[in-house]
Amino acid sequence: MADLYQVILVANNVGRLAKFYRDALGFAVTNPESAGDLAKEAWVTLDSGSCQLAIHGGGEVRTSGSVILSIRVDDLDFAVFDLKEKGFEVEPIYEVTPGVRSAKLRDPEDNRLSLEQFS
Repeated sequence: MADLYQVILVANNVGRLAKFYRDALGFAVTNPESAGDLAKEAWVTLDSGSCQLAIHGGGEVRTSGSVILSIRVDDLDFAVFDLKEKGFEVEPIYEVTPGVRSAKLRDPEDNRLSLEQFS
């Protein structure tokens, strides 16, 4: 059985995108070891739960919009409030299906995200 262990986002500005996932969503930086100033990094990995998120510079950034990163949160209302307080635009919360609530937003490089809470 295959196991998806990493998603790689190609970025124009690795540091800015990595800071978003670290500071706005709370993912812990696993590489580099010193997660302070990420401005000069070309490759950053973050612990995002069961799958690692990698931010990679130097590739071709595409904006096809065919991928959405779904991120499970414990408290969707608080997550949306917190992101708005940090200056991010988040679409209104809606019920995807019974027991699943969601809110959509975009990261600083325009990748689509879906925050989801399961009851």
